[in-house]
Amino acid sequence: MSKQLQGEDFLLGGTFARILTEATQSLVCVLDQAGRIIFFNQACERATGFARDEVLGRDARELVIPPEESDAFGEVLAYVWKTGLASPQVGHWVTKDGGRRLIAWSNKPMPGDDGTTVCLVTTGIDLTDRAQWREDDERALEGDPQSKLAEVGRLAQEQRALRRVATLVASEAGPERVFGAVSEECARVLQVNASAVLRYEGDDTATIVGRHNRDNVDVFPLGERLAAEENTTIGRVLRTGAPARIDHWGKVTGEIAETMLRVGYRSTAAAPIVVAGVLWGAVAIGSEDPLTPESETRLGAFCELVSLAVASAQARADLRASRARVMKAGDEQRRKLERNLHDGAQQRLVSLAVMLRLARAQLPSNPDAAAELLERAARELDTGLAELREIARGLHPGALTDHGLLRALEALGERLPVAVEIDAPAERLPEHVEATAYYIVSEALTNVAKHAAATRATVAISRDGDVVRFEIADDGRGGANPSGTGILGLRDRAEAAGGTLFVVSPPGRGTVVTATLPLTT
Repeated sequence: MSKQLQGEDFLLGGTFARILTEATQSLVCVLDQAGRIIFFNQACERATGFARDEVLGRDARELVIPPEESDAFGEVLAYVWKTGLASPQVGHWVTKDGGRRLIAWSNKPMPGDDGTTVCLVTTGIDLTDRAQWREDDERALEGDPQSKLAEVGRLAQEQRALRRVATLVASEAGPERVFGAVSEECARVLQVNASAVLRYEGDDTATIVGRHNRDNVDVFPLGERLAAEENTTIGRVLRTGAPARIDHWGKVTGEIAETMLRVGYRSTAAAPIVVAGVLWGAVAIGSEDPLTPESETRLGAFCELVSLAVASAQARADLRASRARVMKAGDEQRRKLERNLHDGAQQRLVSLAVMLRLARAQLPSNPDAAAELLERAARELDTGLAELREIARGLHPGALTDHGLLRALEALGERLPVAVEIDAPAERLPEHVEATAYYIVSEALTNVAKHAAATRATVAISRDGDVVRFEIADDGRGGANPSGTGILGLRDRAEAAGGTLFVVSPPGRGTVVTATLPLTT
C-alpha cells in the first residue's frame, strides 16, 4: 500500500475517505460535539436540497432537524459524547423546500489521538420513498427491515417523550406543568400542529388542563370548558372509551368545527386517559394535514402509558387540596358545634341554674311560686336534653350504632321531603364503613332535597368482595358543579377512608353519585 493511503490520509477529508463518502449512495454527515455539521456528502445534498456550503459550520438544528425532534437530537449527542457509544436512531430531516424525509441513522463516534471522541460520523438510509411505496402492502411492510427500523425509531421517540414526562412527575411538578408536557410530547411524537389534555367533568363537558401548539394559535385556552358532543372526538371518546378521529372538520357542524376550520386544522384524533379504571379525560391532537391511518391507534397507545403520569400528578394535587379542605371542614364543624352548644344547651343550663336558685329562694315564703319555677325548670331541662340528642345525632346517629346502616338510612329518608327508595344489605358492616357510607348518603340526599328539584331518589348499596359499592341517584335538574364544595366534601370523605367517589350530573338528566369503600383498612 502506498504511503498516500496510510496514517493521517485516512482522516476525514483525506482523498481516500472523501472518494468513499462521495461515491456511496448512503447519506454521510459528520457532526461536532455542539451538533454543527462539519461534513455533508453529495447524497445529503440530493436528499435535502441544501448545498454543502449552506450547511457547513451550522448547527443541524437550524436547518435539517425538525423543531419537534430538536430535544431528542440533543439527547443523542449528549449520550454519544458521555458514553463513547453509538446510538442508532430514526428521525426526520427537513428539506430546503420545507418537506420531510424519514431517515434511519447509524453512527459511530470518531476518537482522537487521546482516545476521546472528536466527532460523530453518521450514515443514513432515506426511508421516505420506501415507506410510501409499501404503505398499501401490509405483507411487504411486515417483512421490511427498514420499516421495522422506522417503527423502532418511533417507539424510541415515544419512550424518550415518556421519560421526560416521568422526570417531571418524579420532581413533583404541578399538574399544570405535567399536563403541558404531555401535550407537547404528543404533538412532538405524532408530528401534529397542536395537542391538548382535557379532563371530563361528569356533565358532558371537558375542561382543557394542558395544551401545546406549534402555530401560536390563540384558541382553546387553558381552563376553557368544551361541550363533549357526539360529533366531536372528545365526545366520542367519552361515550365509547376508545380512540376516535375526524378526518375533515368541513363535514361536521357546530361551534368546535367552525373554530377548527377557522384556524386551519383539518383533522383531529383523541384517545382516552383512564385513571384507576375510570375514564378521567382525553388527549386530543389537531393537524392541518390529513392524519395517518394509525394516528389514533398510536395516540391511544401513548395515552395508556401517560395515564399513570397524569394520575400521579392529579392525585398529588387532589391530595393537597383535599387535606386543606378536610382541615377547613374540621375547623368549621368544631366552630359549629361550639355555637350549637353555646347558643343551645349552654344557655338552657344557665337559665336552668337561675330558675333553681329562684325556686330555692321562693320555697320558704311562696311554695306555689317555687313549684311553678321547678316545673319550668323541668321543661327547660327536657328541651335541653332534646337539643343535646339532636347534636349528638348529627355527630353520630344512634340508629346507626344500635341498628346498622339500613335502618339508619331508612330513618333518614323518612325525614326528607323527597321520596327515597333504599336498597341496602341488612347485615352489619365494619363500624367505620357504616359511618362513612351514612354521612356520604346523608349529605348527597340533603343536596337532592335542597338543590335538585327532584321528586324521588334511590340509594343502592351492595357488598362486592372486599369493597362496598353504593349509588345515590335522583330525577332532578342535574347540572351539579363537580368542583363545588358539597361534592368535593363527599369525595374527600370517601378518599379519606381509602375509597373513591364520582359524580355524573348532565343538565336536565338528574345526578348520580357512585362511590366505593374498602371493607378493610
